Amino acid sequence: MLAALVLALAGYAVLLGPVFLLPLSAALVVCGLLITVLGGLVLSADRLAYLATKAVAIDREDHPELFETVDRLARQADMPRPPVAVIPSDEPNALSAGTGDRTVVCVTLGLLKTLEDDELEAVLAHEMAHLKNGDSSVMTVAGFPATLAFALLRTAVDNIDGKAFFLGYLGVAIYLAAVSLPLVAVTLPGTLALSRYREYAADRGAVAITGNPVALGTALGKLHGHETPETDARSMAAFNAFCIVPTRLGLPGTHPPVHKRIRRLRELAAEMEA
Repeated sequence: MLAALVLALAGYAVLLGPVFLLPLSAALVVCGLLITVLGGLVLSADRLAYLATKAVAIDREDHPELFETVDRLARQADMPRPPVAVIPSDEPNALSAGTGDRTVVCVTLGLLKTLEDDELEAVLAHEMAHLKNGDSSVMTVAGFPATLAFALLRTAVDNIDGKAFFLGYLGVAIYLAAVSLPLVAVTLPGTLALSRYREYAADRGAVAITGNPVALGTALGKLHGHETPETDARSMAAFNAFCIVPTRLGLPGTHPPVHKRIRRLRELAAEMEA
């Protein structure tokens, strides 16, 4: 994990390297802006999750069984009960975001229809383990350089075409691609490795909360490869790294292969039986 974290954070050295060629006052302003943006992303992660996925916060009366399950898991995990929200999507998935007292666990309507009670409990425990471990904040900060670089590279590639040539901004697009590509190469491997490690840790955390690795393994098997309409997949793509299983349109490599996660859960089940 340490090596992955170092690789992920190395992106800040690449990202901020040119900044320190500026006058000191300008460099401090840029660094201050970066810290402000990162702080805003970390502290507003729950709000961003609501906005990006169109999640709707629920009360106990709306989904009493779901609410009671989260309440009970919070007591078992010795943590405050996070707010619960439902995403109007047929894609069976779940995510968590936020830090401190600004957190949320989101589940899709598709998830509620797909899983049995013990499987849903295991998935919710996985998301609550993420919150207890502070993974939303860790991945937001560690993944920011890679996310920024990937967005810049995709923007540049999308604009390298005949229209850019005729309108005179082709050179800008090529320059942007040339600048962002090394940043992607430096930051993305470490960010993806860190994200996969956090998924394994959340799987273990879920088992520690529920004591039921088999249910989580069964849930992962059901969710893996589920055919989802593109419109539903798009609504979850922005929070792909925060979902229990990767979305079809999300960045690949953020999660370990499902069969490896299931194998580790089976090994945990065997250890518990022994």
